[in-house]
Amino acid sequence: MEIKFDTYSFRARVLPVYLMLAPAVLLLAALVPDGLKLPLGGAAAVVFVPISFFLSQVGADFGKRLEKRLWRDWGGPPTTRFLRHGNHEFNEVTRDRVHEKLRSLGLKVPTREEQQQDERAADNYYESCTEELIRRTRDDKKFPLVFKGLVEYGFRRNLLGLKSFSVILALASLAGALWSAYASWSPDNPPAVAIVVGLITAGLLLAWATWVTEHTVKLAANRYARFILEAALDQE
Repeated sequence: MEIKFDTYSFRARVLPVYLMLAPAVLLLAALVPDGLKLPLGGAAAVVFVPISFFLSQVGADFGKRLEKRLWRDWGGPPTTRFLRHGNHEFNEVTRDRVHEKLRSLGLKVPTREEQQQDERAADNYYESCTEELIRRTRDDKKFPLVFKGLVEYGFRRNLLGLKSFSVILALASLAGALWSAYASWSPDNPPAVAIVVGLITAGLLLAWATWVTEHTVKLAANRYARFILEAALDQE
């Protein structure tokens, strides 16, 4: 069976898994360099593709589960927050234009008074508007910024969903690289591969710890939401 990755799946789902597995793969290359040679290396590569596809689905599931908690902590999905009357994260004048455009498309957009009377019902309408806009902006050629925002958000969200596993794997791989460097240390011929693997793994571990955070995911989510709502102004 042929396995194909579309652009979104590869960038937002598969790449986070590759980054999670990278320290272990690098350590394996340092400890068992012959494993990278054919035919063993070729066989491993063949097996790695379907495994990475499977793990990408797992990573996406972790990201989607995390998404519900993030939205709750943020006060709702970004597009819903931006569409609410009184929200200060989105330009009020632009929001009024988006509301007017959505109404012209036949969608129900609550007035300020209706939102105050029933906030939950208002959010349901805002979410329905978002679903319609997502449906209308799926053409990545016509709406490249929306697609770019979707990929960026999906990538960061799935990275955060995999963070715990990735940090544990990176720590174990770093320990393995340090042990390998210590065990094979020679002043005349230092274990360059183990040292390089250790440095790369340490850099990845630092990135997981400091950059893969809820804050960076929220930045991407907000950008994606703005791209979706701005695209509403181009609808006919």
